[in-house]
Amino acid sequence: MTGKCPVHSNPMPMDEQYWPDPHQTNAKLIEEGPIHRVCLPDQIPVWLVTGYEEVRVGLWDQRLARMRKYAGGDYTATQYPEGQPESKLVMEDPPEHNATRDLINFAFTPRRIDAIVPRIREIVSSLLDDVEREAAENDGTVDLMRSFFAPLPITVVSGVLGLPDEHISRVMAVTNAEFGRADSQPDPGDDIDPLGAAAASAQAELFQILAELIESRRQEPTEDLISHWANATDDNGDLLSVYDVVALVIILYLGGYDTTAGMLVSSTVDLLEHPEQLSKLRDNPSLYPTAVEELLRRNSSVMRGFRRFAKEDMEIAGQKISAGDTVLLSINAANRDPAIFEDAQEFDFDRPSNQRHIAFGRGPHHCPGHALATAEVTIALEEMFRRFPNLEVTVSREKIPWRQSTFCRAAYALPANLGI
Repeated sequence: MTGKCPVHSNPMPMDEQYWPDPHQTNAKLIEEGPIHRVCLPDQIPVWLVTGYEEVRVGLWDQRLARMRKYAGGDYTATQYPEGQPESKLVMEDPPEHNATRDLINFAFTPRRIDAIVPRIREIVSSLLDDVEREAAENDGTVDLMRSFFAPLPITVVSGVLGLPDEHISRVMAVTNAEFGRADSQPDPGDDIDPLGAAAASAQAELFQILAELIESRRQEPTEDLISHWANATDDNGDLLSVYDVVALVIILYLGGYDTTAGMLVSSTVDLLEHPEQLSKLRDNPSLYPTAVEELLRRNSSVMRGFRRFAKEDMEIAGQKISAGDTVLLSINAANRDPAIFEDAQEFDFDRPSNQRHIAFGRGPHHCPGHALATAEVTIALEEMFRRFPNLEVTVSREKIPWRQSTFCRAAYALPANLGI
């Protein structure tokens, strides 16, 4: 949709400083109150909720539905993923959501996560070997996003699913396309934008690959997740359709790739900007689990939840919300609400309230892979800074090519020098 914001809404303040550091804007919004009538870049008016308690309650509130049939007439989004009318897991509401959620949860039992952690360490070590070799050939320089942060979660999720490594490049093209343009687009003339006509081709190609793999796993099941889903049945005892299994695979990639890679970019920049905190970690690596909780609070890559529509007239923080209105819950803002987190803008491992962060959401759509993502981030940061103590990012925060999406905070590249 193009045009101007309706007169009853204010444009979300997004100047050239917003994408490098959205926290300043969020802090100003929180000061003004817990809920705001704004327009995002797609020009659709929304209620943006920034207060921690209001966001926390909203994530549970079943009056806020994801299904588009509840949307009002002013919701005209067409960009994927939020433009889609319905989708397994992502856009379903309970009780329809429950069966699909059970299929996803199968992948993330504590036993399975414990079994995956040693493999994460192997992948991290192997990728950092490649990073070191690449840097040695390029005067110490490397793009950490391309060489480490992006391939790590893709490789981990592919292993859980049972997808062969040779298809990783297609997965990356598709997942970039899905989330990269949720509500805005980078400059079409920007040559760092990896999206474009190739994305549609990658989607079609990946669907064909997955469809063939699903049929193969139905004939000869293995221990991987695709085999489990390929042979799962619905309430009528029928096998799930190939389309539904493909949708589950894509959902797992969407939830596990962009968010983890984006978290690694922001956390690396954050730690390098706070050398005193990084020094503590180098002196005492046992602090990493505590530090990662603070990093998750500070740098949640999921900036806001998926769209939600009021199923009926209701109130949030005393503000009347009409049935059909679009509501966005700002995870990023809530995690820096000073009413909950004292000195919320400060980097503090020891703040007792840090574990109250909602970086992974809560309620029916709480991220099922939160333990896996936390393990990936913790292992990756600890090993990277151990191996490369002189690592530095070679551009300022303002020069990093941040993706211009209010949904998932990530970057197209992170130029760095390993100091070797």
